[in-house]
Amino acid sequence: MKKISVFAIAASLMLSGVGAWGESVSGVVKDASGSPVRGVMVSAIVGNYEKSVSVLSAVDGTFTIDGLASKDYDIRGRFVGLEDTFIKGVKAGSKSSKSVALNMDPAENINLQRTGDNLLGLIKFDSAGDKETFKMFCMGCHQVGTIGFRSPEEPVDWETMVTRMDGYGGLNEHMQQTIVARLLDAYSDEAMADWPEYEPKPVADSILDSKITEWDVGLRGTTRGPLGDDSSLYREPAPAFFHDMELGNNGLVYAVDGRNDAVVEFNPETDEMVWHIMDGFATVDQTLPGSGIHSIEADGNGDMWLTLARSGEMAKFDVTTKEFTVMSGAPAPMPRGGYPHTLRIAPKTGLVWYTDAGREVYSMNPNPPFLVKEYKTLSADQAVGGGRGESAGRTPYGLDIAPNGHVWYSKLNGNRIGRIRPEVEDGDLKEWNPPFRGPRRLHVDPDGLVWVPAYGSGVIGRFDPKTEEWKIFPMPDAENRAPYALNIDPSNGDIWVCGTGSDALLHLNPKTGHFTEYLLPSMVTYTREIEIGEDGSIWTTNSNGPLRHIERGLTSFIKLEPGL
Repeated sequence: MKKISVFAIAASLMLSGVGAWGESVSGVVKDASGSPVRGVMVSAIVGNYEKSVSVLSAVDGTFTIDGLASKDYDIRGRFVGLEDTFIKGVKAGSKSSKSVALNMDPAENINLQRTGDNLLGLIKFDSAGDKETFKMFCMGCHQVGTIGFRSPEEPVDWETMVTRMDGYGGLNEHMQQTIVARLLDAYSDEAMADWPEYEPKPVADSILDSKITEWDVGLRGTTRGPLGDDSSLYREPAPAFFHDMELGNNGLVYAVDGRNDAVVEFNPETDEMVWHIMDGFATVDQTLPGSGIHSIEADGNGDMWLTLARSGEMAKFDVTTKEFTVMSGAPAPMPRGGYPHTLRIAPKTGLVWYTDAGREVYSMNPNPPFLVKEYKTLSADQAVGGGRGESAGRTPYGLDIAPNGHVWYSKLNGNRIGRIRPEVEDGDLKEWNPPFRGPRRLHVDPDGLVWVPAYGSGVIGRFDPKTEEWKIFPMPDAENRAPYALNIDPSNGDIWVCGTGSDALLHLNPKTGHFTEYLLPSMVTYTREIEIGEDGSIWTTNSNGPLRHIERGLTSFIKLEPGL
């Protein structure tokens, strides 16, 4: 165990009128013929997209964006099939802000508006299994087919990129030999000329009253990363990269910045962000050792626990003192874990439970000396069920705590979900093989049902531990979906799913099985975790990697108010 100091670096979006968010901008959207356009994403943008507030136009084309400060905004209209339209310098609350007219022309090249799920569907595979394998091992970090992904222009560039992406050895020999040709057949300039006509997804009536706020996060202040005694070796920060985020019980939002080894503390009321940087680590140039902060979860006191994937450690961030406490992620006398991944805090015992994607499942006592207990997961022949088999590695991955205290985990590549009974000394582990590919970040609902996103198969599975039976909910266009994570609204049991490759979040009604897609404002939005506020707001981050693929090249906080 060690305590380390932090460097706290504050940054503000410099919004005037903080605390006075009572102004609005309203108007109407029309197409080139003068007809009103329903379902247009209309955004009020601060500066260079430091913050945007977005709504959808009503059936008659009208819109109102409220809750704004009394300052100038750029107003953008966005709709698939029409060109983005901007009106600069509209002051919220002024007379002119009550009658903004957005006139939108037909898109010059609608192919530039295709989302990642549609672009994935352009790649031809020999079998459904080959496509699942590609999704599992080539889409874990970013969308496929978007402009940034298509940047390699020569076959040798594709060879280099695919070889690097297949470093985990996930693709079979057949796929390794053919994938470059498949990518060129789908995304070369010649192939683009023959793309089928793009048919945009319809905008559901039920989302027209939704509201989305997005905060871009880039460089804020100067990050110190000691690389030795010579202060000249300190490095400037890299653009932030968020993997996970958590809602604090103090009204603040916390995210882990894996590129700068920092916890970012964000106040959505004032838009201020503070970087708490772990002294002693430096990852900014991607060649230096670092902790690799990955996941974040609040304990009962509101302090934040972290998995440090690269250093194989665990950490606690005290939200009051702003201090980090770091400890090994493995049982003594092992100096470190393999790749600590997803964590949850048991509400009744306070134990910190986490998966190690390179090893097993662990629990940690939250008090010194932070004793760790290992639970050895089962081999393939010990699992129940006749579903899909294991691929390369087992990869303990998602994890959640059931209302009865049982711990549920997934094996991403092992293709299992498992249960641990902490009240039994050896955990009485049991695992089930689901009827789909790629169980990822699961959650357990208040009734003890286990909801599992199937990244490879594009479905949501619901497992009943009492009957040991599955119910499958295929997502729309399931073969081109890759749901990374889901969460459950504790107030009503509704399921929220990461769109990951579709620039959207999805709502699943567990009673009807109906999915509703909520559009997000930015192209190439890739989400890995969902948090739900007490007010019903849905929170996530844009975590596409590399950042350069994202529309503006920056990670972001995203808040969706669905208006259900």
